[in-house]
Amino acid sequence: MKREYGARLLDVDGAIDLHCHPFPDLFPRLADDLDIAIAARNAGMKAIVMKCHHENTVSRAYFIQRMVPGIRVFGGIVLNSYVGYLNPAAVEAALKMGAREVWMPTVDAGYHAQVHGGAGGYDAQKGGRGGEGVWVTDNEGKLKPEVNEILELIAQHGAILGTCHLSPKEIVALVAKAREVGVDKVVVTHPFFKVPNLDLPTLEEIVRLGGMPEFGYCTISPAWQYASPEKIAAAVARVGASRCLLVSDTGQRHNPLPSEALRVFAQTVFEKGVSEQDIDMMIRRNPYDLLDLDSAPPMPDDVAETWAAAMAIPAGHEHGRDGVVHHGPGLGADDAHVTRPRSGDPMAVE
Repeated sequence: MKREYGARLLDVDGAIDLHCHPFPDLFPRLADDLDIAIAARNAGMKAIVMKCHHENTVSRAYFIQRMVPGIRVFGGIVLNSYVGYLNPAAVEAALKMGAREVWMPTVDAGYHAQVHGGAGGYDAQKGGRGGEGVWVTDNEGKLKPEVNEILELIAQHGAILGTCHLSPKEIVALVAKAREVGVDKVVVTHPFFKVPNLDLPTLEEIVRLGGMPEFGYCTISPAWQYASPEKIAAAVARVGASRCLLVSDTGQRHNPLPSEALRVFAQTVFEKGVSEQDIDMMIRRNPYDLLDLDSAPPMPDDVAETWAAAMAIPAGHEHGRDGVVHHGPGLGADDAHVTRPRSGDPMAVE
């Protein structure tokens, strides 16, 4: 039982973070996939979804799941230039390989480029390719054919659609069409971030269409400060916690680890008047339903065996300091061509 010091202290035991940013990434990060997954597991969290602006994270999630027991780890795909923008083939491959969310363009969205003076970066961090970005609608405001195809793929696979850094008008059009073609899970990505920076009437309209606002700690964090905790609490009260999510949206060097960021965020909005029951709904029950964890494949049960096999060096096969594998049963102290790992080296064999 956790200690409390004078007042209610919330935790993230059993919570799910649908939006975190580990390394590798073109942007500097605080920690990598393994570190973030272990920290989340140790905080008692049930699952995380890893997001990257620059590549599909499905394979990364698969391997972290093989390595870290006690937590579910999922990936998805962001439709930036690095995967061919609005690319149905990339989406289909990601979904068939297990992607749980398909995010519309982020740093390479046309609206992001318009607001930030170019694609690829932010006010607080740089690292992308630049350019004018891509829009999901044409000059008449209609969704492009490839976007419609992507929505149909998301519906077929029962995945989550993330609206990301599109313009408010694009988001309205996207959510309406998504619901029309059978996408049941629509997440409105950080609505009060600099992009899309939705006003409350527009957010309410999108919720009525079937979208679920996903409020992130990064939006209110000291380095970004795009909204106040009071604004988040007021929005939750306005649209209802049953239609909202809280996520970390962290991994940046200037923010806490995602598990701690989610805890601080939950505690902060709780202290701003959001009930503990509503917090529970937004960090546990709602994301659980979106990920459909009841029907998720079982977690690997061979983690210990996998690690043991990975760390074992077969007899007669040793790596020299030059990184070359030297073969032969007769390796010994007299073999001058072999330099054995020394005691104290990261992978030393005692």
